[in-house]
Amino acid sequence: MNQNPFPLPRAISLKILSIVVLLVFLSWPISGPAQVYPPNFRFIRVPDPLAADNPAYPLISRPIPNPGESFFDLRFGTLQTRVTQSSTVRHEYSRFDPFNCNQSRLLATRITTGDWRVYRTTAKPYDQAGNLVRTINNLAEMRWDPDDPAILWGFRDLSIIKLNVETGQETLVKDFSADPAIAPLLAANPLIYRITCMDEGESSRDKRYWALSLQNGDDPDHPEWSYVHKFLFTWDRLQDKVLGTYQLSLAQGQNLDWVGMSPLGNWVVIGGLSEQGVPPAWGLMMAGKDFAALHQLSPDTAHADVGLDAQGREVLVIQNSRTDRVDLIPLDLGAKPVNSLADYNNNLIKPLVILYYNNESPLGLNSGVHISCNYPGYCLISTNIGPDLPEQNWLDRCLILIRLDRSSPQAVYLAKIYNTTAQYWEETHGTITNDGARIIWVDNWGRPAPEPQTPKLTLTQLDLPPNWQNQFLPAGTPGLGLLLLK
Repeated sequence: MNQNPFPLPRAISLKILSIVVLLVFLSWPISGPAQVYPPNFRFIRVPDPLAADNPAYPLISRPIPNPGESFFDLRFGTLQTRVTQSSTVRHEYSRFDPFNCNQSRLLATRITTGDWRVYRTTAKPYDQAGNLVRTINNLAEMRWDPDDPAILWGFRDLSIIKLNVETGQETLVKDFSADPAIAPLLAANPLIYRITCMDEGESSRDKRYWALSLQNGDDPDHPEWSYVHKFLFTWDRLQDKVLGTYQLSLAQGQNLDWVGMSPLGNWVVIGGLSEQGVPPAWGLMMAGKDFAALHQLSPDTAHADVGLDAQGREVLVIQNSRTDRVDLIPLDLGAKPVNSLADYNNNLIKPLVILYYNNESPLGLNSGVHISCNYPGYCLISTNIGPDLPEQNWLDRCLILIRLDRSSPQAVYLAKIYNTTAQYWEETHGTITNDGARIIWVDNWGRPAPEPQTPKLTLTQLDLPPNWQNQFLPAGTPGLGLLLLK
């Protein structure tokens, strides 16, 4: 038997073994509830979201986390987890909560195939084979039910369908081809083939009121009308009644970006694009459910989301490329379009955050934002930056959370982003959940895909601390900055 010629004392050997075990433990991926916020955790406040000289927190490099690994943000201390293992699975968009109402299921898409997958969230990473509940490839624009965790709502052709993701059972909610108000429009326009919100609009939160577009199919005789939107209409599900229809001109139909209802169902919101030939009133519009009159909120439609402000009023938060701000627009007929900084004066529309992303500012080129207002009273702003670009301002590579108070908007830093954007599906698309408990976004950790078919994506989930809303204080409260910076 070989013996160690230099034996260590037993106490020293045990100490070395303890250190090795501790190092292995600290380097092991930790997921789920194993990590929690310290009791004294506080957000770091953005001193003035409308100022250009807020403190900048440059990105601190770190290794790409393993699937299921939890970690704390190196700048802001928020708890995050890599929740996917595949490089092709991601959530849909910043405007939609991918989790069901009790967060037991996640709806995600595989971008290389276009199918949709429902995963259990009981174990991380979420997209492991044992978590798969169902693959879906025959419904469009799917949204979770606000109360039933098993139900997804979606469109198929001219119908609204409810799908039970656990059993696979479908329920026909409405077939508009047989509706007395819509059937004559279809008879006169036989090429119309589907209803849609154009992947960005939604129904009211209670699923009662719907604003939809009727889209034309291929039209060989009139190619200018091919796949153009021909009509908008609203529907009351409880009364099973079409409340109004609106015939679009060719220019309006060609320049329609999205349509949907306001959260409480009071207004139709229309995302019109401002292009040459479109009537002057087109752009971001609001209308009553009968379309009796359309009111312009902005001449442009950009990245935006509808939501509720801190007082429970229906609002739209939007990137304003003309002023390079994020604007808070109340859904109110008294709101007037903002084309310059002077237009904020005596206006219901107020700026929330300064941007650097109109491609004219020397402090922010090839960058952009996405907006998520799913949780009432608050808005998440997530940023994009191009590959190999340095951070040029305090907002680059950041997630920030804003309290939607027109008189005194407050913002806090949430996380630094390791993502860069070369392809659309690599964009961050940060999303806050409907209950305000989680935030999820896309990361590629600075490894942009050389081709759209070869993405290198992960989903990062940020779990917000308990009672985080208490760190935002009512407008006018003294000492806010000191409290949030402790």
